[in-house]
Amino acid sequence: MTARAPIKQADLNRLAAVAKRNNITIEVEAEGYTIRLHPNSAAQPETVDLKPEEFTSLAEWQAWRERERAREARGKAPAPQRDSAWDIPWEDIPQEPIQPPLNWRERKAMDYLMAHGPEVRVDWYALKDYGSHTQKKLEERGFVEASSETDRYGHPDQIWLTSAGVKAMRDQRAHRDKYPCL
Repeated sequence: MTARAPIKQADLNRLAAVAKRNNITIEVEAEGYTIRLHPNSAAQPETVDLKPEEFTSLAEWQAWRERERAREARGKAPAPQRDSAWDIPWEDIPQEPIQPPLNWRERKAMDYLMAHGPEVRVDWYALKDYGSHTQKKLEERGFVEASSETDRYGHPDQIWLTSAGVKAMRDQRAHRDKYPCL
């Protein structure tokens, strides 16, 4: 006795029609098998380009002439406009204003505090992915300050952005705007 097919022929035909109509690849997994349907998998290969001497009819020559004109038109397309800020060599780009660069936790905390503004006190627990190590690093840079009151876990009650932190983040953003390739 033969095993039942993982997918019926009618389902395959419907999926192939959808793939062709929407020009997408469809992938179906059934009983451990993966079936991919590509919209152009049954397309005829392109005809081999003949030389003008080998044509046997006027229709072949006209088709060849149209293909050649299309190739020439593609080759003469105007070059896209480029932004000169993207064409700066790496060695000509100055270092970022904040050195050493902020890690992702420091950057996330600074962005959050920048949204609230300088000297605005924020609850320590409002900052996500922010721990005592990140706080220590930012305090050493002079970018944030923390309140002296602590909770039972030793975390400060509030934290805020200093004016030095605001200036550093504004300089960093201006540098990124000037050199968008970073």
